Amino acid sequence: MDKLRALQYFVGAAEEGSFAGAARRLGVSVPAVHKLVAALEASLGVPLFERSVRGLALTASGRSYLDA
Repeated sequence: MDKLRALQYFVGAAEEGSFAGAARRLGVSVPAVHKLVAALEASLGVPLFERSVRGLALTASGRSYLDA
């Protein structure tokens, strides 16, 4: 996993509130964003986002990670 890129995708998704918004902003595909964010979550062992049909919301762990 490219951790720097994963962090960029995580921040983009957090700021945009969706993987699609992050993908548009970063000029990459939605699956690329989802894949790296999922890999980041797996490496950390915690979910960073709550996913729903309305978009993404940061979990408490995700908020702490973003702030750090």
